[in-house]
Amino acid sequence: MSAETVTKPRGLWNRGFVSLLLTQFFEAASDNIVKDTIVFAAAVGGPWESIFGEGGSGLIAILFSAPFILLSAFGGRIADRYSKSRITILLKTLSLAVCALCAFEFARGSAYGAVSGLVAFAIVSSFFGPVKYGMIAELVEPRHLARANGIVNMATNVAVIVGGIVAGIAVTRWKASFVDGVPTGSAAWDPGIAMAIAVVLGFATCLTLPRLRPQNPTLPVDLNPFSTYIATLRDMSRSPLLAVCGAWTFFYFVASVVLLILPDYSSFLGIRDEETAWLKAALGVAIGIGCVVAAYLDTPARRVWFVPLGASGLGLSFVLLGLAPNNFSITLALLVLTGLVAGFYIIPLQSMLQTLAPDDSRGRVLGTANGLSFVTGLLGGVLFFALRGVLHMPSNRVFLVVGAACLVMATVAFAWLRRQPRLAQTSDRNAVR
Repeated sequence: MSAETVTKPRGLWNRGFVSLLLTQFFEAASDNIVKDTIVFAAAVGGPWESIFGEGGSGLIAILFSAPFILLSAFGGRIADRYSKSRITILLKTLSLAVCALCAFEFARGSAYGAVSGLVAFAIVSSFFGPVKYGMIAELVEPRHLARANGIVNMATNVAVIVGGIVAGIAVTRWKASFVDGVPTGSAAWDPGIAMAIAVVLGFATCLTLPRLRPQNPTLPVDLNPFSTYIATLRDMSRSPLLAVCGAWTFFYFVASVVLLILPDYSSFLGIRDEETAWLKAALGVAIGIGCVVAAYLDTPARRVWFVPLGASGLGLSFVLLGLAPNNFSITLALLVLTGLVAGFYIIPLQSMLQTLAPDDSRGRVLGTANGLSFVTGLLGGVLFFALRGVLHMPSNRVFLVVGAACLVMATVAFAWLRRQPRLAQTSDRNAVR
């Protein structure tokens, strides 16, 4: 790591931000290679279908989410106490060991061993979440913060898609190599090789991060993750931070429902699974593009008005999806529209979270928000199950419920922001402290 120490944020495309951007890209790609490989193996006709049972992908999602819920706030505390660049290098070093374990378990065909590796990857990522978003505010000037967030979100969406594609390619040969429940030949190592490439590249890019100073080096280390959540939420409630956090996590509630709806579109539209995957890919790319566009249009004065605009756009797009005929082209177009307007909702809120959070507690604030986003994601799964499994609502009609929720959020956000006329100026002043 460079001996250079960052004392003040710099322009957008500085070496530190580029290093973080690439590190986050490979982190997201490696996580999704592991997760998607296990999901493919547990799906109908997969070698691990009998082990995880029907709906096994839901169990895998819960196991992947649990570390983020339990450890994100604690990870934020560590991020506040220590140098975020040093923590990143430590986490990426641990990822190398986890990758080796996971590759070995895939090669020997151990479902439980591979899931253990997935949980270990999730633990590393739960600590990296508050580190990476807290680090952005230390690496770039406040006026570039929204753009930095938009670029990171764009890269993350692309990485998720790339990870899914790579997993699909690797898992095809790996699944075909199974003999008597065990993968054989060189194909047994395909998933491990794919994830190793991403993990090693992520480790290499993090080594170029500049040295960052700890923001709160005297902060006590409390091993109880829930005490950090409680204390941080109490502090957030004394400012607009709690409301901003609630609005930010709402997006992940909506996203989790949408990602559960789309797999059913193979049946609804009468298309192949590959075409359904293209619908998800189009949505992911559109969200990334929308984030970048919103970031470059963002200013502190516009930021608070982008939120109700984005929520309204999401609501209308979902209502149209719920009423649209079973036509692939129309569905694709509406999903692209949905993704484009999503950036106008999520980027301003993410920037406000970073700028309103005090320097010495930014890690805990972002860690708490990150953990809550996984809680709301699980609640979205509960809503989908209730609507589909209990009320037997068609999947496409679930979009109507999600759309109505977004329109309610738009109304609430607009009313709340009218009572917060100084929010933009306050966040801007906090950003340049």
